[in-house]
Amino acid sequence: MITVFRVTLVAAALSTGASALRAQERVTDLLGWVPARTNLVLFVDADALGKSAIAKKEKWGAGGEPVSGLDSLPPGVSQLVVASQFDPRSGPSGEVFVVRLKKPVSDADLLKVTGGSPDKIAGKNVVLTRNDRFVVNLKPGIAGGYQPANRQDTGRWLREADGTVSPKLSPVLATVGAGVGANAPVVLVLDTSDMFSPALVKTRLAATAAVKDKAAKIGPVADLFGQLHYVTLSIRATDKLVAELRLEFDAPAAPLDGAAQALLLEILKRSGFHSAEMDQWAATVRGNTVTFSGALTTESANELVAPFLHPSLGAVDQTTPDEVPVEQAKRQASQKYFQAVQKKMGEVQKTSPPTFQKLTAVLNSGARYIEELPLLNVDEELLQWGAALATTLRTMAIMSQKAGGAISLAEANKAMSVVSTPNYYTGGGYVGGYYGGYGWNYAVPSGSTSTAVVDNYASVNNIQTVTSQNEALYRRETWKAIQGGTLDIRRKMVKKYNVEF
Repeated sequence: MITVFRVTLVAAALSTGASALRAQERVTDLLGWVPARTNLVLFVDADALGKSAIAKKEKWGAGGEPVSGLDSLPPGVSQLVVASQFDPRSGPSGEVFVVRLKKPVSDADLLKVTGGSPDKIAGKNVVLTRNDRFVVNLKPGIAGGYQPANRQDTGRWLREADGTVSPKLSPVLATVGAGVGANAPVVLVLDTSDMFSPALVKTRLAATAAVKDKAAKIGPVADLFGQLHYVTLSIRATDKLVAELRLEFDAPAAPLDGAAQALLLEILKRSGFHSAEMDQWAATVRGNTVTFSGALTTESANELVAPFLHPSLGAVDQTTPDEVPVEQAKRQASQKYFQAVQKKMGEVQKTSPPTFQKLTAVLNSGARYIEELPLLNVDEELLQWGAALATTLRTMAIMSQKAGGAISLAEANKAMSVVSTPNYYTGGGYVGGYYGGYGWNYAVPSGSTSTAVVDNYASVNNIQTVTSQNEALYRRETWKAIQGGTLDIRRKMVKKYNVEF
């Protein structure tokens, strides 16, 4: 059904020079640079988003921080698209990003700000970054990239992409993307035609709290998901953020009447995308469409787009004037890297996710953020520290996932039954002797029976409690170790560069 979308966005050398975006330059035009097999696209009209009241009030993009969400997009980007082919079993593959820049950058600048290695693929100058992706100037003012850094796949992409939308590209993507703009500057769309097997969905539905006790609904709802056409997530930005999750089916969505809200909430919780305000969202079923919408905080919006927007999009922050001494450039890059990592670790530690699924998602997101930070000119010892932290967060995520799985398995094995037992007449006696006595008893069926309720709730609850406590203890001890390591590396950097970190 709906699984976690994991798409990594990278970019480089995005100039902050100002130039007016012409009216005819639509974000959907960037689809001309994505592979025809694409079925998942994130559209962001950064210019429209930056003009919203909430962006101005909260001063989005003014902090010069690495990209971590909608409030920290590089000022040199006008529009961006992230595209991939998504499979619910294995996730996305062959991620492509395309950005429209306010001012073109040269191939030399692209190489400089990434600190990568130059290469030539399909007749184009490309850069292999230290984060294992290729970045390239597609044409003046349009930059793009491909991940993972598979040279052959990158070559196929570059030969296919020429700025013209492929006739083989799903028309749903362009249709939905046409709505991106001032009213809805952020839209995610997934073409789900023929994606879900009704038989598999039926099995999954039987295990959900939302419909497992509504046997009559399971079959019709499963058949309906087999006809799911596409899913969109739109974010509107005025003086606040409002999000809408929309499911479009090829058949009337009536089977979801009375179950849509509970089911969508459960899916969001299981996928790790749930936030507290979603509990107040409203679901509607109308015709072939189901919508689920409501207010969203900036923090929650950033969590939703975190799998798509990554720090390396802000590689422009790494640029330094030619006259800046190497040692100064290294100190500045190292300070920025340390501060970004420390801030992210603080955000991860202070979160109190209500479920292990959410905790796992937060930990993995933190690890990805650190791995995607710009590396140019950063102190090598700091990079080793950051890599170790990312590995630690992923290990914590694995422990969280295992704990959640164990608790869910225990819950699934809860059982209660009513048993009947025969009643007996009983008696007994005792006889003494030289070596001691011995006793006996007897029981004779009375012909009647008694019933009793037998369950394993107490033992299962005990297993769940112990599992949860052990995970929490492991996490607390790990955070203590992280804090100790952070203090050590900070002291070393202060001593080495003679500035505060």
